Order: sequence, then C-alpha cells, then structure tokens
Amino acid sequence: MQSIKLRIKEFNEIDSTNDYLKRNYLKEVSFTIVKANFQTKGKGQFDRKWESKIGENLTFSLLLKKVTLDKMEKIKNWITRSLLETIKQFDIIARFKEPNDIYVENKKLCGILIETLVEKNAFTYMIIGIGLNINQVDFIETKATSFRLLTNLQYQINSIFKKIIKELITQYDIV
Repeated sequence: MQSIKLRIKEFNEIDSTNDYLKRNYLKEVSFTIVKANFQTKGKGQFDRKWESKIGENLTFSLLLKKVTLDKMEKIKNWITRSLLETIKQFDIIARFKEPNDIYVENKKLCGILIETLVEKNAFTYMIIGIGLNINQVDFIETKATSFRLLTNLQYQINSIFKKIIKELITQYDIV
C-alpha cells in the first residue's frame, strides 16, 4: 500500500483555489492542498460561478503532478469515494452524479472540478477542486443543500476538512 503526505496551505480569502494552483503549480509539490475560507471567483464546471458564503462552506483544491493519462478515472474514484465516506460519517446518504457532483436526493451537496494540463502522454498537473456545502442555508440555486439544511446542526468546517484528509490518505490505495 502506497502512502501519501499532503501539504496544506490555507488562505482566508483567495480568488480561486484551482486558479492559485494553476498559477503556482511549478513552485508547489504534488499532493499540495490549498484551502480557503472564501473564494472571490470560485467556479464550477464550464466556468459557472460556485456560490459560497464567507466561512460557511469548505472549499479546497488538490494538486497532483506528473500523472499518467490512464489514472484519471482512478483518481476521480479516489476523490469521490473519500468524500462519500466522509459524508456518511455524518449520517447523510449521498450519491455521486456524473460528471462531477455529489447529491442528496435531488439536491447538490458538493461539486468537484478537475482541471488538467496535458503534455505528451501525461498530465503535467491535475487540479481537483472541491466545494462542499456545510453551514450555508440560503442559496440562489434552489437545487443546492448543505449539511446544516439536512441535519439542522451547525458544523465545525475544519473538523470536516480533517476527516476528508484522513479519508483521502486512507483511500489512496486505489490509485
């Protein structure tokens, strides 16, 4: 079983955790995580704006470097499985919805955005952005939900983040 060591950088506010890693991937090591309390330009698939209120949700991105093309599906499964296992620890039954979302019933709880740079036969970088709705209760998008809306409880965001990190390390053997 291969083990990983994650390096975590935290920001109070940033434009986008994915964009930060795209700008800085040459300086950062593989398995760097960039976490932010607020993103001024958080985004989802097709550059859609990711709605998140300051300090109410978990937003972070993971940088992987020099990944062979055949690993894409395994990495997506690793990330998804880690998130679903973490969510299950809070008695929330969620499911993955292609291509990049986690839903509870018909409402979106989490978005996953994978951005890559391909050179030759490998990804120079793969950046996996994750936005997980934790304590936000008001959404412009009516098809969104959060831990708080689902359970009527307030959560410590860093506690959930630590559980996700633990799952990422535990589940890494599939990659």
